[in-house]
Amino acid sequence: MRVKPDFIRASMMLGVCMAAVMQPVAAMAADWKPTAATVEIVIPSGPGAGLDVAGRMIKNLFDRAQLLSANSILVNKPGAGGTLAYQYLNQYPGNGHYISLSSPGIVTNRLMGVGQIDYRDLTAVSRLYSDNVVVIVRADSPVKDARDLMARLRQDPKSLSLGIATALGGANHIALASALKAGGVDVRNTLNVVYKSGGNAVSDLLGGHVDVVPVAAPAAASQLQSGRVRAIAVTSSQRLTGPLASIPTWKEQGVDAAYTAWRVVVGPQGMTPAQVGYWDGVMAKLVAMPEWKAALEKNYWINEYLNSRDTQSFLEQQLKTHQAILGELGLQK
Repeated sequence: MRVKPDFIRASMMLGVCMAAVMQPVAAMAADWKPTAATVEIVIPSGPGAGLDVAGRMIKNLFDRAQLLSANSILVNKPGAGGTLAYQYLNQYPGNGHYISLSSPGIVTNRLMGVGQIDYRDLTAVSRLYSDNVVVIVRADSPVKDARDLMARLRQDPKSLSLGIATALGGANHIALASALKAGGVDVRNTLNVVYKSGGNAVSDLLGGHVDVVPVAAPAAASQLQSGRVRAIAVTSSQRLTGPLASIPTWKEQGVDAAYTAWRVVVGPQGMTPAQVGYWDGVMAKLVAMPEWKAALEKNYWINEYLNSRDTQSFLEQQLKTHQAILGELGLQK
């Protein structure tokens, strides 16, 4: 087939015009940065909670290294498993000046009927780390280890009370209940006592009001050092380091289970590629800081950084995973 010169010239002109259009778009994506006086870091929990501690650490590192082209403030929006925080974010659609540090509730809330907002209504920014959970009992508890725990609860699911913070279907609950399920326990009939904070659950454990508590690793470490509690298992797939290195995993004790409380960063719905690209750059610099790496080690966190695109894929996979878990626990609505 013979191609006419006029057609070639027209095609070349079209290519030039398309390039002229795409160059400003690419430049805009590369050049976006916060224009407001402050960036808000929204925390879906109250002051002193694990997410709040991590959020304040991230804010301090942002400020210390001047990673943002604006000041930052931290805003606590606790309630409804994080739903209030996500509703607040979505009051500012398409606004890159708002981000939130979030937990597995961002995929479980809608599944359990806690709220109508999940990650699909927000913008994925990054996955940062996972928080480890340690299952503890009092130092004088008759429960010797994970095998003993499973045997007692298989015989009678209500023979031991389980102190759960801060909600059924939350990370602490899933970390324990999914292991019990794998160990042959009827998890729909266990005796769960729900607390507003891990600190309250540990206090009642020490007071003899509950028998078993899954708690974040840093909290477990401080209690273990006091000698008032013993650790039954760490719920991660591998042992932790430092003072917690002697705690066996579930799998080492014959239970095929592992679960960690991952933490992701999200923004309001409708953020532009330019805004997401900006935050990709900021988060990549954050996780490369020596201070961040030191924080990971100090808090027994697992480094699991992913960029925005891979975080979106991760959350899609986690939705399927938690549909199965919550269905088994009888918590899916």
